[in-house]
Parts: sequence; C-alpha cells; structure tokens
Amino acid sequence: MCGICGLSWNDSNLIRKMGEKIQHRGPEQEGFFLDEHISLCCERLKILDLSDNAKQPQHNEDSSVWVVLNGEIYNFRELRKSLENNHKFYTNSDTEVIVHAYEEYGENCVDYMTGMFSFAIWDSKKKKLFLARDRLGVKPLFYCFSKGELLFSSEIKSLLQLEEIHRELNYEALSQFTTYAYTIDGQTLFKNIYELLPGHKLVYFSNEKKFTISSYWDLSLHVQNDSEVVILAKLEKLLKKSIELRLESDAPIGALLSGGLDSSIMVAMLSKITDEPVKTFTTGFGHELDEYREAKLVAEHCNTNHQEIELSFKKLTDSLPTILWHMEFPFGRPSILSNFLVAEEVKKHVTVAYTGEGSDELFGGYNRYLDYSDNNSEMTIQKINNLPSGFFNNSDEKEKIFSSQVLSSFPDSAKTENAFKKIIDSNKDSDLLNQVLLFELKTEIPGAQTWRIDRAGSAHALELREPFLDYNLVEFCASIPASLKINQNGETRKKYILQKLAEKYLPKEIAQRKKFPWGIPYFDYFTNEFLPIAECILDKSITLKRPFLNSDRNNVKNLFSSILKTKDRSITSKDVEINDRFLRQIMFLFNLELWYSIFIENDNLSNPSLSINHFLLFILKVII
Repeated sequence: MCGICGLSWNDSNLIRKMGEKIQHRGPEQEGFFLDEHISLCCERLKILDLSDNAKQPQHNEDSSVWVVLNGEIYNFRELRKSLENNHKFYTNSDTEVIVHAYEEYGENCVDYMTGMFSFAIWDSKKKKLFLARDRLGVKPLFYCFSKGELLFSSEIKSLLQLEEIHRELNYEALSQFTTYAYTIDGQTLFKNIYELLPGHKLVYFSNEKKFTISSYWDLSLHVQNDSEVVILAKLEKLLKKSIELRLESDAPIGALLSGGLDSSIMVAMLSKITDEPVKTFTTGFGHELDEYREAKLVAEHCNTNHQEIELSFKKLTDSLPTILWHMEFPFGRPSILSNFLVAEEVKKHVTVAYTGEGSDELFGGYNRYLDYSDNNSEMTIQKINNLPSGFFNNSDEKEKIFSSQVLSSFPDSAKTENAFKKIIDSNKDSDLLNQVLLFELKTEIPGAQTWRIDRAGSAHALELREPFLDYNLVEFCASIPASLKINQNGETRKKYILQKLAEKYLPKEIAQRKKFPWGIPYFDYFTNEFLPIAECILDKSITLKRPFLNSDRNNVKNLFSSILKTKDRSITSKDVEINDRFLRQIMFLFNLELWYSIFIENDNLSNPSLSINHFLLFILKVII
C-alpha cells in the first residue's frame, strides 16, 4: 500500500504539498518524477522488495514510461515470467511489472492483473497519462479537472492543495450519502472532485487537454447448474488460491480474527497453507459483546500466535476528528470507529493483515437478504428501496433535518428501482437473491466497505487484504444458486455453502455459529461517551445555521430526545435494534458538522492528531 498523486504539468512545489497530505499511507520512502508535462509522487509503504532500489516512481529501460502504484499486483510473478523475454527488470517489485505489461499490452494490461490497485502511467512518447483502478474498488483513486489540466490522488485532501479548487459542498452527493451511506456514481462530497469507479480506466491526452473514461470489467451473473459437491469443491479451490496469492509480502503478515464464520475459515485455510503459526488478533472493549471466547476457540484449533487487544472508549472519542480527517466523509456506522483503533493496534505487530470483509455480500449473510429469497419478482421490486442502508430513508425525517437545497437533490426512489431493474433485465436467468447481491456488490462494496477498510489501514500504514474480494472468486460466487447461500430446508441457514466449506476446516460449533455483529458495543458507547459531545457540537451547528440543515433547531433536538429516552433502560439486543437508526442518524449529523468544519471551512485539521477536546474549543471560539 502506498499513496500516489500527480499533476498533468510540472509543479514541484504543489506535488510536494500533495504528497505530504498522504504521507501516512506510505511513510517509509518518498519519490518523485517530473518533466515538462507531468509531476508524479509516491509515498511508499515497503511490502515487496524492501530495498531502496524499488523506490517509486519506477520506469522502463529507456525511462520513457513511468508508473506509481497504490496496492498490490498479486499475480506479478506469473506476469513477470511472461514478460522477461522481451523486457529487462531492475527490481523485484510488483510495480515494475505494470510498466512492462503496459509496453506489451497497452491499456489492456489491466486485463492481465489480479490484485487491489490504483495506478498511474505516464507515457512520455505519446504524451499520455493512463489511470486505472481495480475491479472491486479496493484501492481508491480520485481526480479533478481544472483549466484543462488533470490532478489525481489516493485521497481527496491531497487534491485540495490546489488553490483553484474551491472547497464547496456537493449537495447531490450529500443527498446520496443520507440515503445510501455512500455515493453511487463517482461523485464525492466535494464539488468537482470525482472518484474513478471500480473496473474503470482514465486516459488523459496532454496535447489535447482532454480525457476519456471507460470500463474494462463488469460483474454479471450466469446460471450454475453444477451439484452442491462440485460447487463446494470449486469454492474451496478459488478461496484457497485467493488466500495464497495474498501471502506475497516481504513484510510481516497477520490476520484479524473475530471468531465469526468469515474470519474463522479464512484463518483456518491460511493456517493450512503457511509453515509458521499465523499471527491473529482479536479486539474488544471489555464488554459482554466481545468475541474473545469465540476467537480463542478458532485460534486454539488452528494453533495461531494469538493476541487479544482491548480498546478504549475514551481513546475512540478523543480520536473522532482524526478518524474523520482520514475517512474524508461523514459516517454513521460505528464499525468505522473500531476499525480505526484496531488498525492502530495491529500495526504495532505486522505490516500486512488479512480481513474477512465482503463475505456477507457474496453469500447472503445479512438478515435483510431473507426478504429477497422467496423468488417473487414483483415483491422484490417493491422491497428494493429498503436495501439502501443510509440514515434518512423517510421523507418526513429528511424534511425536518435538511435544508430545501439538500432536499431538492435527494435521489428519487425510481433511480434505485431502475438500477435494480437493469440488473434483472440483464440477468433474467438468475435467481432474485443473486440479483440483489449483485446490486450490492456493485454499490455497497465499493461505496462503503472498501473505502472504510482502506482508510482505517492507511491511517496507520497497515495494508489490509481481503481474500473474499478476489475478482475470480467474486465472479464465481455471484452465480452460486440462492438455495446454497440461504438454505431454507428446515432451519434457515445463511451463508450455507460457506458453512459447509468451514466444516471441512473447523469444528461444527464454530462453522455453524450464527452471525454476530462485530464492532463497538455501541449502545453503551453512544449513551455514555458519545452523546454528550455530539449534543454540544450539534447544538452549536444549528446556531451557526449550516446551509445543509433546516433552520428550525428544534427538529434536531427532537431527534436527540428520541434516543435519550432510552438511556436509562437496561440494554438488550432489542433496544439496540430499535434505536440503531437513531444512533446512526446522530452520528452522521455529528460527523457531518465536523467534516464541514475540517474540509470546507478552514482545513483546521491539518494536524491529524488533533483531539476532540481541542476541536470543541475551536468550535466554541468560532461561535463566541
């Protein structure tokens, strides 16, 4: 993992400023390339070929082609073998393979790559800048176009160093965030700054001052007619291959282990592949909801080098502005907070860590998918608007909280329906559950999950690898029959086929363990730690009459009262379920205020270690 950025002109001062903003992604080595038409920068985290010889940007034999890479090309050894007859290599890194693959295959080089990546290639002979992003969007890439010139970076804060880019809120993107918890079409919360979509490439022609964007990969469904036994064997082979590929590293490797099905089977298979015991890490908050016991069972069974790490509510709260600075968007999912602290602790022991993200969208792991397993087409269309897991799906709630400018940009429900109908029309032979899962693989995964994991890891220079998001595995899993994902013969079993695979590697009590939400015991956290701070900041936000909020401050106060009424009740799973929506709404509004102050108003968090107390003092000073 690294941080990359670039400009379509020569500007040594600006490219250095941009690099500084993403140095946390790769603090071990900094590199630049500049000529008359280009400025490139890489902030490197050393994973493959730890020598300084593998410094980026890297080049071809005559230095006419240069590349910067964020991420990993997992099949680089295989690619290198196919290229060595025609090309001379000077490093043992995966980055250099991209240069020669481009020379050999042109822009189609991405078709030969397996990995998580975003990269930029400068072809000095053709005066062409070529950007590409991996198929599932595991690694980020942002760009903007200013006065005919192109800028790109791994993070938005780097692009904001160009003075010509005005820090202006994108109301349409904000509207999408409130509905989906992410954007769906490459927009960001910053006006005129865009995200290159997964499986897409961008080509900028320096002489013409123009660029084109095109897709090189898309996920579709096909009918699997094989037996359960055959499908199980293929699944095992593909998942094992994905895990093996992600072992490519010259830096220490570990795995996050929650004790749930996804991480447990990942660790179990990883333990069978490696000679040395796998380093595994489980975290908790000293709460009854912690998964130490379940994770320990897996660790003991797999003979891992296991560590339990206890996290702190206080540190979590104090780090809120820092977390938001790294995330670059206002979030309402409390798991993001714990992801950040977990990455910080795990980085003390390893540089690379496996994670089980993405499995639920592949195998139907969430309860909400049960509504779509009845194969009723009309019912599914009616229910599809319940899929977005945003914060304000109810129109009355939106009107109470947000300004008319925001409301006018809210996504029409028909937009979601049409997007889903398009998937149905192009995959009519597949079952409805798979169509719903495909919809989420194309929206939820790149829009929320991969972003969250990338930013949590990059904040601490920890590379997180997701074997369930290998595109070969995803293509296969997308078309596994719904009955093998949610099996309803007798007792309903979610992720049935993955459970069956887990039974080959783990005791039955672990393999068939019911899904348990991992993260913060957030009802406790919200009511005791978060709400007093959130209430203070949100109240001041209303006083300031932010342009995105309704001018009637009582509406937000009423939102608080909805959750505060439950503060003194005993905490049960039902309480959490009932109040989850309110908790997410409050956290989103709180983070929206912080985000606006940090990124739109003053960039006052240029030092990402600023604490919540310092931030509160800043807010109060502004008001007074």
